[in-house]
Amino acid sequence: MRFFYGWVIVAIAAVNGSFLLGSAQFALGAFLIPMEEELDWNRSVLFGALAIRQLLGGLLGPLVGPWMDRPNAPRILMPLGGVMLGLSLMSVRWVHEPLLFFLSYGLVGAFGFALINTTMWDSVVLKWFLRKRAKATLWTGFGASSAPMIFPALVTGLIFWLGWRDAWLWYGILTIAVLLPAGLLVRGRPEQVGQLLDGDLQLERDGRTQRPLDNERSFTRHDAIRTSGFWFISGAFMLTGFAINAFQAHWIPYMRDIGFSAGVAAAAVSMYGASNVASRVLWWRLVSRFDVQKLMVVHTIAAGLGVGFMLVIDNKPMLFAWAAYQGLFLGSYNYLHTLITAEYFGRMHIGAIRGTMLPMSAVLRAGGPLLLGVMRDLRGTYTLAFVSIWVTWSVVTAAVVAARRPGEATRQQD
Repeated sequence: MRFFYGWVIVAIAAVNGSFLLGSAQFALGAFLIPMEEELDWNRSVLFGALAIRQLLGGLLGPLVGPWMDRPNAPRILMPLGGVMLGLSLMSVRWVHEPLLFFLSYGLVGAFGFALINTTMWDSVVLKWFLRKRAKATLWTGFGASSAPMIFPALVTGLIFWLGWRDAWLWYGILTIAVLLPAGLLVRGRPEQVGQLLDGDLQLERDGRTQRPLDNERSFTRHDAIRTSGFWFISGAFMLTGFAINAFQAHWIPYMRDIGFSAGVAAAAVSMYGASNVASRVLWWRLVSRFDVQKLMVVHTIAAGLGVGFMLVIDNKPMLFAWAAYQGLFLGSYNYLHTLITAEYFGRMHIGAIRGTMLPMSAVLRAGGPLLLGVMRDLRGTYTLAFVSIWVTWSVVTAAVVAARRPGEATRQQD
């Protein structure tokens, strides 16, 4: 090929990340009010289905992760995941009881989530890059960061034009129409299309063809879990499943509660998305100059301060200022976490290693939106719920500080 196919993999991963995140926190937040009004469900029911989806999807991580490390598995699993995600959205069109919502959006969506969540996509992308890892991960992350910029406005428009039931149907159809053909283009290794890592060319020396050296050491999952760094990084990943997912799921409901219209709330979340996209370039530049661990400490402290900022919003200028700030200091955490995991443990077994982290994250990722919904229903306000998010960020900061790069281990060859 005249171009490096790894960048095609990055583009597909970004599109998947956008649809995956868009179908969870941000889409559900936009659907929440009209579904509450027609079905007479409380927020615990709606976020309970999201909890089932993320919990079960995360618990499947240790099984799916090692599959993603196999060369031929992604080209089968990724299209399947896109179809299941779309079906889980389409089927909500016909739900009338909470049980059916749990089965459609929750259970079916869980299998789609398990196959194409960002952790699995990162494991595929990292197989294509070494020196250009930070840049590739940056562009992959643009997908998830674009979700709040695109989907709240998209879903709000669909609900306005079609009603919430048909909006779910066409949202699911769009998801399959985009993710199925994109998934069919996936390849698990550069060698499968006759290319080398980072798009390097083979070297000619002394009349012989040589490949560029790949001297990065890679830990197996067994090696990784025996290090303290793995457990501190995993703990931070687990807690941010609550600090990010639970918080984001309640942004639009909170904005509606404090008096903003659905359109203004969607616009503010879109502002967050635009700021998040722009901030990726900033964090990429910082990663090239500073230690990733130190940058993560700064990031987590600033993310916690954003929670307090949200609690004092009382007008539109403050709302949009908060959205810009939060986009700068929230959405790039997963980007930094992916990089530090790859730097500590290598890329060849990254699917198995990060897949092992998922169950620990899945419990809080799944239960977080539900827990915050229950706290809001009981107290009638989000104050205590959001304070718990700030406390969580403080613990995450401590875990990142304690994480140390593991020592030498047996280098594993592909």
